[in-house]
Amino acid sequence: MLRACLHAGEPARRAWGEWRTLMNDGANGSIGQNESVKNLRPLVFNALRCHGLELDKESQTFLRSAYLREELRSKIFRRICGSVLLLLANEGIPTIVLKGTALAESVYKNPVLRHSHDIEILIPEQDISRAAVLLPSLGFRAVKQRPEPGTSHFSLVHESRLPLELHSRLFQIPYHNTSSTEIWSRGRSCNIAGVPAHILASSDNLLHVCGKAFYSRSHQSLCWVADAWLIIDRHRDLNWDLLLDCARQNHLVLPLSVTLSYLADELNAAVPSTFLNHLFAAASKTSATEREFALFGARSAPDGGFKKLIGKATGWRGRAFVVQWMLLPSPSYLRWVEQIQHSWLLPFRYVSRPLRYIARRFRRS
Repeated sequence: MLRACLHAGEPARRAWGEWRTLMNDGANGSIGQNESVKNLRPLVFNALRCHGLELDKESQTFLRSAYLREELRSKIFRRICGSVLLLLANEGIPTIVLKGTALAESVYKNPVLRHSHDIEILIPEQDISRAAVLLPSLGFRAVKQRPEPGTSHFSLVHESRLPLELHSRLFQIPYHNTSSTEIWSRGRSCNIAGVPAHILASSDNLLHVCGKAFYSRSHQSLCWVADAWLIIDRHRDLNWDLLLDCARQNHLVLPLSVTLSYLADELNAAVPSTFLNHLFAAASKTSATEREFALFGARSAPDGGFKKLIGKATGWRGRAFVVQWMLLPSPSYLRWVEQIQHSWLLPFRYVSRPLRYIARRFRRS
């Protein structure tokens, strides 16, 4: 289905035919009942129109209606987004627009094709409190209390129920934010919702999309796949050496090797083979802490249970590493992921980890 949406001509039609055969064999009925299409309906409808894909009348009507709804929603979304960016710019607050909001206007042919659940903006940490005071004038309210000093993330919601996320760092875990200053300096200009704004450089955008998808519980929504594939397709001059260097600096070599190898192998993304070789070589030399964080990302997936991680590990060394990570992770990993400020708290964390795991299992059962 993804190949049908992202490829063109005969390859897209052939992929669509294969996917429809699989769906009919599974007796899933109308396309509206298929969960994998949920966040990609505008993209599927666009492929249907552009490539003359075959589909039953009921599904065609469903996708056309979904596209029209997204078109109306996009107008409201862009109007609110534009007013936010204009307000922050007029107040002298630096911004970089992130994820779907930025990619809809920079790599998709039409912003309607990229469903964006929320607006995500990167701003300096010292400006979060000031932005939180200004935004209620546009109909926003804080989801929780006002931001405290040192807050790296703040959530608001518009009266139309559109969420707005303010971030002072690209990744939630500080371990992955080593080169924040350089990333700010590489930002490029782009019109977002009719307002002059800044977005990430193409290599940083690809790293952000892949890194966030690896750690996100919602990575099965598939939006990240279309985002990353289109970044690669639209930016054939992408600086792959810079991408690898930035992945190394931010300890994201393992997540990037997983996501980009998937894009190259399954979707024929134009990732240079020499880059992949260098990426896999770097991944083979990652530290134990980086491997622990990779396990943390795999564990956060809906199907990333402890038993599945053990089952997928290769050899007794791999299984032993997973068990050790679950029971006795390294002190540096615990400090980063749980943001422990004082070393004397570490013994208490080691004692509480298995107890918390047992408590979670008990609640589920």
